Amino acid sequence: MKNETTDKRVARTQQALRGALLDLMVECGYEKLSVQQILDRAGVGRATFYLHYRSKEDLLRTSLEGLREYLTRDWHSVSKGKAHSSPPLGFSLAFFQHVDSHRKLYRAIVGRESGAIVDKQMRRLLADLVREDLGSTGHRVRIGSEADLAAQYVAGALMAIVTWWLDRNIKLTAEEIDRTFRQMTLPALQAIHCSAK
Repeated sequence: MKNETTDKRVARTQQALRGALLDLMVECGYEKLSVQQILDRAGVGRATFYLHYRSKEDLLRTSLEGLREYLTRDWHSVSKGKAHSSPPLGFSLAFFQHVDSHRKLYRAIVGRESGAIVDKQMRRLLADLVREDLGSTGHRVRIGSEADLAAQYVAGALMAIVTWWLDRNIKLTAEEIDRTFRQMTLPALQAIHCSAK
C-alpha cells in the first residue's frame, strides 16, 4: 500500500511540474523560463525537482514523451483490427489534430520564444516516429543513412508546416493539412523505398 501511495505522489509531482512547464512556456517562452518559476507554479521544492529531473531540458524531454505516447497510441489504435498495416506516416493526422486542439501550446513550442532546444526536441520526437514508421511491416526502408535522411526530411516538413499553419493562422482543418502533407511527402518516401530495392 505504501508503494502505491508513493507512486501516486510521484506521478502527481511529475504531472504538476510538466503542467507548470507547459503553462509557463505558453506565457513567457521556454528560453526565458527558470527552474524556480516552474517550482513556484507547481508548488514543488527544489530538492524534489532534482530528485526527478536533472534540468529544465530534462523536464522538457519527458514532457514531450507524453506527446509521443499519445501519437503512438492513436496511430496504433487506428490500425488495430485492420487486415492491412497502418498507412505510411500513420501518426501524422493525430499530430495535426493535436496541434489544432492545442494551438497556444504549439505556438510556444514552434514559435520564436521557444528557442533551439524545444525545436530540437520536437524534431527528434517526430524523426523517431518517422523511423518507427519506416521500419514497420509494410513500408520497410532498410538503407541506413537514407532512412535517417528521410526521417529528418519528414520531421522538418512537419515542423515547417505547423509553423506556417500557426504563424499565418491558416484556415485549414487538421484533416486538410494532413491530406496535403501526405500528397507531398509520400511520393518522396516511395521513391526512397523503390531505390532501396
